[in-house]
Amino acid sequence: MRVNEFLDSLRQDVRYAMRGFARRPGFTAVAVLTLAIGVGGTTAIFSAVNALLLRRLPYAAPEQLMAVSITMPPLAGHAARDDMTWSYAKYRVFRDAQSIFSDLSLYMPKEFTVTSGGVELVQGEFVGARYLRTLGLAPARGRDFDIGIDAHAGAERQAIISYALWQRRYNADSSIVGTTLDLDGNPYTVIGVGPAGFPGLTGQAEVFVPITTRPPRELAENFAQMHEFYLVARRKPNVGVAAAITSVKLLGERVNDAFKDSHQRGHWGATARPLGDIRVSPLIRRSLLIAFGAVGFVLLIACVNVANLLLGRASMRRREIAVRLALGASRRRVVRLLLVESLLLAALGGIAGGAVAWAGVRSLSTIDPDTMVPRGNDTLNALGAMTFSGVHLDWAALGFSVSITMLVGLVFGLVPSLRATRVSLADAMKAGGGESDVHHGGARGRRMLVVVEVALATILLAGSGLLMRSFGKLMAIDPGFDAQNVLTVRLAIGPGGLEAEDTVPVFYAGELLDRLRALPGVVDASLNSCAPLSGGCYRTPIAFPDRPDLDGAHRPGVNVNWATPTWFATVHVPLKRGRLFENTDRAGAPPVAVVNETAARTFWPAETALGKRVVVGPSDGAEVIGIVGDVRQFVDSAPQPEVYLAQAQYPKSRMMMFIRTVGLPGALAASVRRVTHELAPQYPVYDIRPMTVRASGATARARFNAVLLGLFAATALSLAIVGIYGVMALAVTARTREIGIRLALGADQRDLRRRVVVEGAALVSAGTTIGLAGALGCTRVLQQLLFDLSPADPVTYGAIVALLGLAAVAASWVPARRASSVDPVVALRAD
Repeated sequence: MRVNEFLDSLRQDVRYAMRGFARRPGFTAVAVLTLAIGVGGTTAIFSAVNALLLRRLPYAAPEQLMAVSITMPPLAGHAARDDMTWSYAKYRVFRDAQSIFSDLSLYMPKEFTVTSGGVELVQGEFVGARYLRTLGLAPARGRDFDIGIDAHAGAERQAIISYALWQRRYNADSSIVGTTLDLDGNPYTVIGVGPAGFPGLTGQAEVFVPITTRPPRELAENFAQMHEFYLVARRKPNVGVAAAITSVKLLGERVNDAFKDSHQRGHWGATARPLGDIRVSPLIRRSLLIAFGAVGFVLLIACVNVANLLLGRASMRRREIAVRLALGASRRRVVRLLLVESLLLAALGGIAGGAVAWAGVRSLSTIDPDTMVPRGNDTLNALGAMTFSGVHLDWAALGFSVSITMLVGLVFGLVPSLRATRVSLADAMKAGGGESDVHHGGARGRRMLVVVEVALATILLAGSGLLMRSFGKLMAIDPGFDAQNVLTVRLAIGPGGLEAEDTVPVFYAGELLDRLRALPGVVDASLNSCAPLSGGCYRTPIAFPDRPDLDGAHRPGVNVNWATPTWFATVHVPLKRGRLFENTDRAGAPPVAVVNETAARTFWPAETALGKRVVVGPSDGAEVIGIVGDVRQFVDSAPQPEVYLAQAQYPKSRMMMFIRTVGLPGALAASVRRVTHELAPQYPVYDIRPMTVRASGATARARFNAVLLGLFAATALSLAIVGIYGVMALAVTARTREIGIRLALGADQRDLRRRVVVEGAALVSAGTTIGLAGALGCTRVLQQLLFDLSPADPVTYGAIVALLGLAAVAASWVPARRASSVDPVVALRAD
C-alpha cells in the first residue's frame, strides 16, 4: 500500500510539474535549451574521448600488446627520438634474442597497384607471418600466413585481402580464396580474407603481404640502417609491463652492439610502451582533453544557469509553498514535489541534449586525423586504426548522458528546493509577501551564481581568444608559394614500371607534361616529388666535399625535392639569385642543385652558395646553381634547409603533378585523369586535390581547436548573458514597489536605469576579475597549441574585458528600461 501511495503521489507530482511547465513556456524553453546544450555537447565530446582514448582496443587481451621501437641519438640534424622504426636486420637480431614476448610482428604501410580486374591503387601493409596472431585475430575466410615464411627472404607470394576490399571489389565472392591478385605487376595468391572491420594497424590497409616477399637485398644486413618497419608484440602472461620495458632496453643494447660497426653513429637502443599509449597522436589527445574540459565548463555554466532559474522561480512561489505548509504538507513532501520538477526538467533537457549530441557526433566522425597531425611530425607513431570515424553514440555515451542528466537534476534542483521550503509563513502570507526574497539570502545566492557563470565564461573566452589569435597569426604566415588555381595530382608508378633512367624523364617531361599543357585552361604543368606544407617528404644528411668538418654524426639534415624546370614558376616560388633548372640539365650533363634561402644562410653564412658543391640523396656531388625563396613544410615552424635536384638528372618515378589553371582547378580533374589514362592506363591516378585544399589541411588542427573552443566560449557567453538578464529582471520585479515609491517621490528615470546597469556591471566585473585570475592558470595548458603567442597575451585579455563589459550592458539594459517605466500607481496598489 505504501508503494502504491508513493507511486500515486509521484504521478500527481509529475502531472503538476507538466502543467506548471505548460503555464510558463518561456521558463521551460530556456531551461530545457540550456540543459540540452550542456548535456548534448558534453556527451558528444565524451563519445570522441571514449572512442579514441578510453575504449578497449579491438584485439584479444589488448593490455598485453606493446609497441616496440628503436631509440635514436641526436644525428644528422635530427633530435633524439624514442619512436624510430626498425630495419629488418635489426629486428631479426631482436627477435632471435628475446624471450618476453609470445608473439611479435613487423608491419609497414605500402601502396599497391592492383592490375587484375581493373587498375586501382589500394593501401596495404607488409606484415610478418604472426601479424594477425599477435593481435589475437584470425581470417574471416581462408587461412593465415604460414609461420615458416618469416624464416628467409624470397618467400612465396601470398596475400590476405581485407574484409572491406572483399566486399567492395569482389562483391563478397565466396570463391576468392585461391585466386590470383596482381599487385605492382606481380602475381599473388589470395589465401584468406581478413577479419571484419580490421583495416590494419595503419588504419587503411586493404591488402596484407608478407615482408619476406620483398627483394632479399632489402632485408639483408647491408640495409640495416633502412628503418621503415613498426613492431607490435604480445607479452607473455607472466611478464609485467615494467619487466618488459626493462628487458627491451637490455635487448636494445645487444642490437646496438651487433650493428655499431656498420656505419651506425651514436648509441642506439630500444624501448617499449603499451599499445594503448600510442592509440592516437599526442596532438589529438591534447586537443580532445582540452575540448572535454571546455565542454565541461559549458555544462557547469548551464547547470548554474538552471539552478539560478529554479531559485528565481522558487522565490516567486513563496506564497504557494507557504500555503501548502500551512495546510499541513510536510517540508519533506514539498521538497519532493520541487525535486520532481527539477528531475523532470533535467530529463527533458537530456532528451533534447540527445539531438545535440547526435549532431555533434556526426560532425566529429567526419574529421580526418591525417589533417590533424602534420606529416613528418616527430611524435609517437599513432595507430591509424583509431580514427574519428569510430566515434558514435554507443551505450557508454548514452549511460554517461543519463548519468549527468540525473546528477544535474539532483544536485542543482535540491538546493533551490531546500531553500524554497525555508520560509516564514507569516511573512509569506502578508500582503506583498509574494514579491520575492530580495532581502533574503536567495537574492545574494543568485548573484553569486551569476558571478560564477561569468568567471567560467571568462576562462573559456580566454582560451578561445588565444587559439583564435594564434590561428590568425598562422593564416598570416607567408608559405612561400601561391596555392591559388593549382591542381595537384599523384600518379602511382609501381616497381617494374618506369624504372629505367632514360624512360622516366621521357614519359614525364616529353609526353605527359606536354599533353597536360595543351589542355584548355592550363597555364603550365610541372612536377615535384613533394607538396609544400606536407612536412617534408624526404629528409637526409647533406655533405660538402670542401668541408670535411661537417662529416659523420655532425652532418646536418636537409629536405630534398626532385623537380622539373618549370615547377618554381608554376607555384610562384621566386628565384633570388643564380638560375633555375633548364631542359639541358639532363642525364649526362654536370649535376646541379638549387637551394632555398634558409639553406644558403645556414651552410654559407659568410659567402655565396652559388658554385658550391653538395652531396645529398642520390647525388654524389651537385653544383648549386640557384637560390630560391623559402617554401614552408610546416606552417607553424620556421622554414628548413631545402635542396632541389633536377628530376631529369636523378629520375624518380613517383612524382606529384602541379597544374596551374586559368579558372577553378577542380574543373580540370576529369581532363587530367583522361589524358594520364590515355598515356599510361596501367597506372592509377589518385589524390587529386587543389593546392588550396592541401594548404588548408596544414592548418586543420589549429582551425579545429579554435573553432571548437570558440563555439563553447560563445555558448558560455550566451548562457552568462541569459543569467545576468534573469537575475536583473527578477531583481526589478522584486523591487517593483520600491521603484514605484522612488518614482512617486520624484526619482529620475535615467538615474534608475543607470543604477540597474551598474548593478549588472558590478556582477560582471566581479566574475571577470575571478575569471581572469583563473584563465592565467588554465590557459597554460594551451602553450603547445599556440603559435607565436603567450598564454598571457594582453590584447586577448583586453578584448575579453571589453566584450564582457558590453555583455553586461546589453543584458542589464532591458530590465533597466522596464524599471524606469514602472507606473507608481500600479506599483503601490495593494495585493
